[in-house]
Amino acid sequence: MATARHKVVVSVADDGLADLPAVVSALRDAGMHVDDVMETLGVVTGSVDPQASGVLGTVPGVATVEVEREVGLPPGE
Repeated sequence: MATARHKVVVSVADDGLADLPAVVSALRDAGMHVDDVMETLGVVTGSVDPQASGVLGTVPGVATVEVEREVGLPPGE
């Protein structure tokens, strides 16, 4: 059974905004499936295999990587 991918939000550092396409390309090369690039905000959203999520933070031009967490409530009675 395949492991579920983690949804991530990547913030691009100020010095990476000038060459955002190169940062996005490097994120893809690091294993990220890019869903959306919000150029004005300097944010890239997508998903990544859990084993590769730590690698994204080492990509030049990346400021932060946030992994989306799921919150669930037990069923009501």
